[in-house]
Amino acid sequence: MKTPFDSIGRTYRHINRYRQLITILIKYGFDDIVDSLNLSHYIEMGKSAFTRKPPQEIKSIPRAKRIRLIVEEMGTTYIKFAQILSTRPDLISQELIEEFTKLQDHVPPYPSKEAYKIIEYELDGKMNELFKEISPKPIASASIAQVYKAVLQSGEEVAVKVKRPDIERIVEVDIEIMINLAKIGENHFRGLEIIQPVSIIEEFARQLDDEMNLHLEAHNIERFAENLQEVENVHAMKVYRSHSSRAVLTTEFIRGTKISELDKLEKDGVDKHIIAVTGTNAVLKQIFQDGFFHGDPHPGNLFVTENKELCFIDFGMMGNLDRHNQEALAEVLVNIIQKNEEQITRSVLNVATNPDEITDLVRLKREILRFVNTYAYMPLDQLNAGEILQDLLNLFINNGIKLPPEYYLLIKAIATIEGIARDLEPGFVFMDYVKPYVERLIKQRYDPRRLASDMGKTTLEFYQLLREMPSEIREVFKFIKRGEVKIDLETKSLLPVIKTWDRDANRLAYAIVNASVLLSSSLIIMAHVPPQWGNVSIPGIIGVCISGLMSFRLLIAIFMSNHL
Repeated sequence: MKTPFDSIGRTYRHINRYRQLITILIKYGFDDIVDSLNLSHYIEMGKSAFTRKPPQEIKSIPRAKRIRLIVEEMGTTYIKFAQILSTRPDLISQELIEEFTKLQDHVPPYPSKEAYKIIEYELDGKMNELFKEISPKPIASASIAQVYKAVLQSGEEVAVKVKRPDIERIVEVDIEIMINLAKIGENHFRGLEIIQPVSIIEEFARQLDDEMNLHLEAHNIERFAENLQEVENVHAMKVYRSHSSRAVLTTEFIRGTKISELDKLEKDGVDKHIIAVTGTNAVLKQIFQDGFFHGDPHPGNLFVTENKELCFIDFGMMGNLDRHNQEALAEVLVNIIQKNEEQITRSVLNVATNPDEITDLVRLKREILRFVNTYAYMPLDQLNAGEILQDLLNLFINNGIKLPPEYYLLIKAIATIEGIARDLEPGFVFMDYVKPYVERLIKQRYDPRRLASDMGKTTLEFYQLLREMPSEIREVFKFIKRGEVKIDLETKSLLPVIKTWDRDANRLAYAIVNASVLLSSSLIIMAHVPPQWGNVSIPGIIGVCISGLMSFRLLIAIFMSNHL
């Protein structure tokens, strides 16, 4: 239960954090922003802080670099936000992206004594009962958690990830300040409301909350392992649930070599071609088949184990693609390969989240044609998937096309793993491995069983719509009866419209039923359901005939009405 003292404490923390932010902004030459946003109105700091000007050598540093330095000084929340923004070229400039990719999530560790207390509290046991031994100092330290090497009582070597104390409170304060500043910015800078900074920060807050939940990370690791169990040469980390919680995550300790240490891999006798193929297939399967992919497969998160298997680590940032987005992306890529600019335009609009806002289709088609002419006639071994997707993304941005956030993470994942594969094996043809996954997705889209399933869902939705319509109409009449809605209509003029709607609704329902009969009959024939005549299912033949008669009757009705 919150008390008035909690509110006072939070206000005090906000004041301190605002003061820190404003001081750092002025330090790096952004006093104009402080004045533009009128931040002195919100936090009284004294005139001296606002009148102090930064040294000239600070202002000579490029603006993008100064922004990165501000982010680094502000700490955890701002670093994480900037790292996410580095995947969003639709929101920030390329110059800022290059600076934000330099951000390192390494901070000094907090005392191990505090970490041990968190472990004992979370796992409800003493350290000597939980572990046979544990390192006195962390082997890695980041802004959200730090990691210890330990040995379980069973003798298994493990890595114990422990969340920093009070990290949620720190992040909560920063997010509230970010949202407040975003609202102020919308009021002071024209055009900023189009980007919707408040919504962006709220989405970021949800992502960061997921990353701070180590219980969710454990679930991600297990799901990832299950999806990739059939992929050869991939080692999936084991999670020890008995030694894990929301604030503590215990996993198998991975002994191996970073994938970027090429000389050591060669010295250890690792076949770099196999590792390149394994990494490529693993990422492509995650994206195009599982719809659940590692959002940050950079070289620091990929190890080659002592058994010469590829192992992914750090599952805090994961991407999700539903079936629609998977197929939409595959359709774009297939149309690029087939050099069909008309179909590319249609599939691009299918990918967009704002298709109705795209009005200049002539310009879009012209730029797509230029894009196709740039890449479609190049040999596969000269194509760079990351470059193609980046240029396609720029095409989207230049034409005001908005994409689901997962696409930006996906493009980064593909570009990263392609770069790693080519470092391992110069001349690696990444597109050779993309094509089968894309073609498989397109083929599945037109599978008869899939079409029957989709048709069944559509029929059910149409039935539910018809079922719910009377109650919705009753609600409208209740409003009318109470005098809350006034309607003044000439009913005679509506009669032809009503008749047309009624006729079209009947035809639509008839067509849906007809299609369902045809698809069901086709599946029965494919399944060879008995009884059979000449190795063909008799019930299936009957169904096809009934469907044909229904189609013939519908066509006659359309011709008779003179409305084709």
